[in-house]
Amino acid sequence: MNKKVLQEPSAAIGVDIIVPVYNAAADVAQCVASVLEKTSGDYRLILIDDASPSPDIGRLFERWEKENIPKRILLRNEVNLGFTGTANRGMKLSHHAHPRRDVVLLNSDTIVTTGWLEALQRCVYSDDHIGTATPFSNNAEICSYPRFCADNGWPEGKDPEPIRAALSRAAAPSYPEIPTGVGFCFYIKRSLLDSIGFFDEAFGAGYGEENDFCLRAKKAGFRNVLCDDAFVVHLGERSFKGRKQELGGRNMQVLLDKHPEYLDVVGQFIARDPLRAIRAVAQLEEDKADAPENAVLHIVHTHGGGTELHARKLIKNSPPGWRHYLAIVDNVHWRVEFSPGDGAETFAICAGHSNNESLALFIEQLCGSLGVHLIHVHNISGCRDGFLSALPKLSISYGYTTHDLSFACPTITFLNPNERYCGGQMEAEVCQNCLRQQRLFSAIDIAEWRQTHHALAQKASFIIVPSRWAGQMFARYFPGIAVTRIEHAIPSNPVPSRSLSVLMFASSQWPTVAVLGAVGPDKGARRLERLTALAAEKNAAVRFVLIGYLDRQRGPWQSDDGRLLIHGRYASSDLPTLMDYYNVKLVLYPSAGPETFCYTLSETWQAGRPALVPPFGALAERMQEHGAGWIMSDEEWADEERMLQRILTLLDPVHHEAFQEKATHASHVSLPTMEHMVAETFACYKQALERTPTVASERLSFSPARIRDALGYTEGLSIKSAEAKGAQSENASGWVARFRQTPIGRFLRALLPQSVIDGLKKIIKR
Repeated sequence: MNKKVLQEPSAAIGVDIIVPVYNAAADVAQCVASVLEKTSGDYRLILIDDASPSPDIGRLFERWEKENIPKRILLRNEVNLGFTGTANRGMKLSHHAHPRRDVVLLNSDTIVTTGWLEALQRCVYSDDHIGTATPFSNNAEICSYPRFCADNGWPEGKDPEPIRAALSRAAAPSYPEIPTGVGFCFYIKRSLLDSIGFFDEAFGAGYGEENDFCLRAKKAGFRNVLCDDAFVVHLGERSFKGRKQELGGRNMQVLLDKHPEYLDVVGQFIARDPLRAIRAVAQLEEDKADAPENAVLHIVHTHGGGTELHARKLIKNSPPGWRHYLAIVDNVHWRVEFSPGDGAETFAICAGHSNNESLALFIEQLCGSLGVHLIHVHNISGCRDGFLSALPKLSISYGYTTHDLSFACPTITFLNPNERYCGGQMEAEVCQNCLRQQRLFSAIDIAEWRQTHHALAQKASFIIVPSRWAGQMFARYFPGIAVTRIEHAIPSNPVPSRSLSVLMFASSQWPTVAVLGAVGPDKGARRLERLTALAAEKNAAVRFVLIGYLDRQRGPWQSDDGRLLIHGRYASSDLPTLMDYYNVKLVLYPSAGPETFCYTLSETWQAGRPALVPPFGALAERMQEHGAGWIMSDEEWADEERMLQRILTLLDPVHHEAFQEKATHASHVSLPTMEHMVAETFACYKQALERTPTVASERLSFSPARIRDALGYTEGLSIKSAEAKGAQSENASGWVARFRQTPIGRFLRALLPQSVIDGLKKIIKR
């Protein structure tokens, strides 16, 4: 699509607004009142009563005639002509009286908003080839907002101006091409009428005439577009109540006889939904207006796991009145997820800062566009160097949760060159020597590392730690910085998946020990391998299942001797079922390094299993506090042979009673509740926002076009003709399946004659 400089329409071009009227006097009165109040410029309002049987319409017209408003022209049909004939009468009258005037066909069950006509005129005169324009509406099929191809309803008395204002703020404008206009509010340029004439009166009472008109316009070289910065309420089918199926079925056959490609073109458009990004920007603007101050940008890395899970739980369980955006960051690439309105649909802004744009400026503009006044940093490993310099420069408050201790040590888990926990060394020379021996960290200056992270932590509005141990370790490396302890929570009543895949575990009388999660060297991957080998070597009465995956084996797998099974990825809600299936007696944590909290320990206890944990970190702290399992001695942690012996001792039937006591205790552990975690975290948010006054009017932001494009919008939205469908045939079954589930798809399936359905099937098969 070629970009053109937008030009205002000539002041000499007036508009005739034609409103066919049939019954529904209250709607007609509301429509006319909105037009007279919200419309300016050179326009005439032509109301044509199509021989309405309702006496209320006659009384309404009589009252209006007495008011003598020059802009309002009142006409009556002697006999009922139907919508098509009445619309044509109005368009012909306009042509004969003022041959240069454009026309707008407006349903009598609409409510227009401020600037609607000016927006439509700007749209059609932005490009010489535009012939028709349709605004957004709550009920306009492919032009529906916020839900696509849906009647979004309209409660009586609701003010449409906030939606109109949001669409106006969000618009670039884009004026994307659409396969057909929608007749509730349909702007037609005079040059198009001069080229192809009026509606085909074969469509009689109505339905399908504007679709035929738009397809004829397309073939004559004109474009049909969405005016994406205008909004008109459509209450919907008040005049033709009860006749939609009758009229739609007949007229659809007429339409398909004239334009066999129609269903294919519309179906492909619905499957692509190229308007999705435009709607998303407007919904973002609506949300900002509804909750202007309480907005949080959560920043996580791209690795998923417990960090992302925690951020998503805070968002999901947020109190009312807050807006949240989840930024998954990898170097310069940002994916910012948000669910506007009722949260039924999630959108993603995929953006990044350019080489000539600092990260600080990018974040300021992003937060300005989102209306964000607080950043919650969960992990900065995605672009650590940039964040270290950018965050302290921001005018926006930020806080940090220590999901790990990477601020203190780049290894994150304090592993030395032997892949063992160093005990939390602090001496810079000792730490520097340790890093030099590890290829990934050999170039890092540990003193500078801690100094820059200390500066970042100092300016943070809050620092959250999930355990006492994590808080104590943070204080060792960064003294004088206050922290708030808020334990992580997991859902209290997980619902298992409807379908769950498992592996057949080789039959055995041996008890099963489980290891959970994504297990790399820090979580004890090599130690699990050695434990399994030792158990096989000693023919020990134990076997292992990893409910999760190894760094070296990510998919499901089982050893030939049945000693080790790797289940693969799993949903947390399925863990109790999986433990039952694999007959898990004990959960082992063979970690080489410390944890700051450990979600899976909570899940272990929730499933009623005791655990054996290392003698350090939050695992040992939590075990000591709750007693639902055992803590290894230093010697047992340091030596896999001793660790295996401890496991065998715990599982020995001789100690069955003591073991069962721990298992019973595990199922009664009082775990942190979601309500407490959320309440404490949002208390931190409120304190941070109270300390930093908002200055929204002065903030930097991206242009609407940049946000729109980052949501996946692309130019060149020209509608594919029937000749092009061969290149898309491989996707035919996909778009048809989606098309069938939309309201328009369900409507057409109910209306179409069998012959048309059979024809559509042939199109799909080609």
